[in-house]
Amino acid sequence: MRRTATKVKGGMPAHRPHEPHDPTGMRRLLLAFCACASLAAGITAIGLERPGPYYDEVVQALPALEFLSGDGRPSALPGARTIRLFGGWFPVMTQPYMGALKSQLLMPTLAVAEASATSLRATTLCWSLIGLLLVMLWARRALGLGEAVLVGALLCVDPSFLFVSRHDWGSFALGFLLRGGALLLLYAGWRAGSPLRLAAGGLCLGLGLYNKIDFALFPLAAGAALLATAPGTLRAALLHRRRDAGAACGGVLLGTAPLLAFLGGALEAMRLSGGTLSAASPDWGEKIQTFTTMLDGSHFHRLMLAGGSFERLGAVDGAASGPFLALFALAGVALAAMLARDARRGRANRAHAFVLLTTLLLSLGIFLTPRAVRIHHFLNLLPFPHLVVAIVAAGAWRRSRGALPRTALALLLCGCIAGSLRVDARTLTTIWQTGGRGRWSDAIGALGRELSERPGAVAVSLDWGFDGPLRFAAPGLRTDEPIWRLRAASRAMPASVSLDGSAEHVYFVFEEEYAVFPFGARLLDALEASPAGFASVERHGDRLGEPAYRTVRIPFPHRLVYRGDRVEVRRR
Repeated sequence: MRRTATKVKGGMPAHRPHEPHDPTGMRRLLLAFCACASLAAGITAIGLERPGPYYDEVVQALPALEFLSGDGRPSALPGARTIRLFGGWFPVMTQPYMGALKSQLLMPTLAVAEASATSLRATTLCWSLIGLLLVMLWARRALGLGEAVLVGALLCVDPSFLFVSRHDWGSFALGFLLRGGALLLLYAGWRAGSPLRLAAGGLCLGLGLYNKIDFALFPLAAGAALLATAPGTLRAALLHRRRDAGAACGGVLLGTAPLLAFLGGALEAMRLSGGTLSAASPDWGEKIQTFTTMLDGSHFHRLMLAGGSFERLGAVDGAASGPFLALFALAGVALAAMLARDARRGRANRAHAFVLLTTLLLSLGIFLTPRAVRIHHFLNLLPFPHLVVAIVAAGAWRRSRGALPRTALALLLCGCIAGSLRVDARTLTTIWQTGGRGRWSDAIGALGRELSERPGAVAVSLDWGFDGPLRFAAPGLRTDEPIWRLRAASRAMPASVSLDGSAEHVYFVFEEEYAVFPFGARLLDALEASPAGFASVERHGDRLGEPAYRTVRIPFPHRLVYRGDRVEVRRR
């Protein structure tokens, strides 16, 4: 790739590379992406209706549906913000640390397609695949065609990437798309001296922050890596290319504007959730487990086997895992050694150093962030671990002489891809056989649809995990989710909350191993001492008969009075 040095204002030389006018290379990349996207869709796009929707899957789809319905209601989640717009409740913030960008972008899909698990999951999967295309386009420019093709091949079968894209929560898919867009547009805009592209790249960064505030780790880590590996670039931005830098900053400010309007609430939520960043965070063991299971591909299979209970992941046996974690560890060591050797010779590759350093700084940032223990936090690392492997593999291929080492390298990469495909197959088998377990069971939505056909029926969620799936599966069903009122009251002294019900009220309670809050269990305890026929308790299971949740019906007007650790059931 030939580079030409030109002069810019201030007399500094600016390396303005090719805009890659290489039709053959672009055709190859697009062909590779089509193959990767087809493989990813072939793995995950069939049977999108299983398992039933998870609470966090639909938490940002519901505000979109409420806005589109016209007579909807504002979100009752703590920290949510909505405004009246065009006659509906328009979502602005989903939670104090998460904007409603995903809700807003789901509106076109839900306006033209029936609200279902299939339409929701197809949309988020498409977002991730668009993000994959953007990452591959950036990798071709910054690293080379071989690296771009390899990163696409590794990511398109990666179980963590695929299944969290398919069952998106923590708004990962949209964050990945915006991360890929920022990498491509900022890189291309800077090299071409295009304020418009730089503004668009900055907008991607800003929207990523609005989408979810932990996105901030990416620009912080990438910025620090850029400062360390290419300080001249930032110096030129401050001294000689202020217009370009200003365009990028303006894009960031525009994208983050909705978040900035509610920044006080976000900071307060962060303070309550863990205070300042601390390396002494007590959840290091859980973070290490999430980090390793994300990279070995077993995390989502574990989550299916655990019934959607993150708390039980460590006790899960029999989850499938792949070899990518080991390959990434070896590639990371190899890349670090190569960069150190090349630095001593005065010819270290700055793009390779940027990728490795960003990977390390992002990992460190996630580990140091309090309560960032879930896979959607650690997926902020993507695509950098896969880029590390792609850089080392492509470099080894180019340096190899003879058929034997290249054959060995090809077999190693094919073995990694085959291992990921094996995990994909095992995970899909579990999904199809069970229909989901526990908090992720399709039995929840099935009963919701049945109740929606009963006039006057009301579904009352006495634990986290019911209300969202019920409302999404059966939009016409009357629902109540008193757990937030009950939780707030439990912190007050004396605590007392009354819930009025009738024979049409159906109370949803998780089995003990899936429970998040104790309110359902307290009702069951109270009913154990009741006379026969006072109430009916029914168990519901997954497709294999494993228990998932219970429902309680009390066949007369009644009042549930929650007092501390006990519940009184009274006739009205």
